Amino acid sequence: MTGRELAWRVLAQELGASLEAEKGAGERAASYLISPLGARMNRVAMVGTVSAPEAPRTSVSGTFRRSRLTDPTGTVTLTAGSFQPRALDELEAISGPTRVLLVGKPTLYRGINGPPVPSVRAEAVHPVPDAEYRSLLAEAAVQTLERLRLVHHLRTPATGEGADLRAAGMSAHWIRGARATVQHYPATDAARFYDGLRAVLIALEGPEAPAAREQALAPGPGPSMESAVVRRTPVAPPVSHSAPPAALRSLEARLLEILDQLAEESNDGYADMDDLAERAARFGIDGDRMEEALNYLSENGTLEEPLVGKFRRAEGPPPD
Repeated sequence: MTGRELAWRVLAQELGASLEAEKGAGERAASYLISPLGARMNRVAMVGTVSAPEAPRTSVSGTFRRSRLTDPTGTVTLTAGSFQPRALDELEAISGPTRVLLVGKPTLYRGINGPPVPSVRAEAVHPVPDAEYRSLLAEAAVQTLERLRLVHHLRTPATGEGADLRAAGMSAHWIRGARATVQHYPATDAARFYDGLRAVLIALEGPEAPAAREQALAPGPGPSMESAVVRRTPVAPPVSHSAPPAALRSLEARLLEILDQLAEESNDGYADMDDLAERAARFGIDGDRMEEALNYLSENGTLEEPLVGKFRRAEGPPPD
């Protein structure tokens, strides 16, 4: 079973461009959103300005709220609902534009028509003071730049050997993410992402940013991998979940059967939350037990919720 994943520090532009997904190997493997800049994301940490949430949507399964987070590179949608009570309370407490640290699960909604749409299902929405906001934004930009250069390094002929990268201090976590990017995005227009990083630099230092700092954002391989690694925050190992009790496993199995039936009957391939709650009640599954099971199944990657209130089983692992 997959442990709790680390949150990748990403900017809105990168998340908005992340249109590919994959599932990890093993039982109860987590799902990942792959970015074009080397992030293989099960969880993300973002900073930006969050607007007051839209009017609540109330259903049989509870309340859902939607808002938007904006940073100098773009805007992403975030949601919180009954499965994330702390995040829901924190989002509802926001009455106007507020700088926050957002931690959550990136999701990808694939409708019948139109392109995939990334968003974040919030786990926490913490207001932050100006100094902390600037520090976190700068760190996200630095990590974005380093991952962009790592992907460039892997795409360069006669380079990209894992042993060489690890010897330079690059973690296996980052190397794996960069390789997933190379696989899913054969070509990436890096210039627009450098433009996004310049927008962050201007937001942090003003339009007259020092020339030396501007040079650091010049497209290309940039400084050596060794010099880049010095600034990167080390990656800590994930924390493992405890196994669910037998009663919860039985409930999960029944709930998955119901969810699969609803998804098959629906027009869009997803089980709607209201329909799921109604049908689960026929089998004696009350709302609290359903929420517990769905929360666990979503957390460990068995289910995907690419749009609030829409569920399906996560896709199987990609071919080797």
